[in-house]
Amino acid sequence: MESGPNPLVSTVPRPHPARLAAASYPVHDSIDARFADMDANRHLNNVALETLHENTRATLNRRIFTSAYDRESPGLRIVTSTIVVHYLHEAPWPALIHTAIGIGHVGRTSYVASTALFHDDACISLCDTVLVLIDDDGPTPIPDDARAHLASLQL
Repeated sequence: MESGPNPLVSTVPRPHPARLAAASYPVHDSIDARFADMDANRHLNNVALETLHENTRATLNRRIFTSAYDRESPGLRIVTSTIVVHYLHEAPWPALIHTAIGIGHVGRTSYVASTALFHDDACISLCDTVLVLIDDDGPTPIPDDARAHLASLQL
């Protein structure tokens, strides 16, 4: 029997230790965890943590791609291609969760939003999301002004 990784299984390595430091990220905010985010084990559940990552990404995306969230004028949209989440520590409710985000990579039509969640100065979760800019014809190049803004926020 052959040993080694199964080519049918997709895995990712543990994140770089620098990702655990809030100082690695250029944009910071905070959000209160909701009672509904708590599970039967009395800590914030994994789906709730991903929702916090999502809100962090959307808040930044809305600043850079202002028209992508405009319901009145369809055009550019942002879609998710891949999400990788690392759950590192439990967090209680109630809790103020500190959020951090930077850009991990900028490609021609896509970029990686790299987020981190912190509670009491400990990193509780990391997330890397590949986001693709699309229009009615599919993936479209990131405009130069948005590309420059994304590049200014790289980790």
